[in-house]
Amino acid sequence: MEKGIKYLRFWLFAMCFTVFWVIYGCFVFIKNLVVENNFDMQAVYLILGMLILFFQSNKEFKKLKR
Repeated sequence: MEKGIKYLRFWLFAMCFTVFWVIYGCFVFIKNLVVENNFDMQAVYLILGMLILFFQSNKEFKKLKR
């Protein structure tokens, strides 16, 4: 297996992993607002952190795909 393909798959996995955690963070944030009537910043931090990692991995994925 070529080195570039291995890293390409890693960045694809990283993007899928971060998308999962962004969706989970949105679910927890909405659940806290609706069910518990509580505003918790921990879910917001999770969403923002994972979005930063997603955009970084997307940039690396596109760079390797060229």
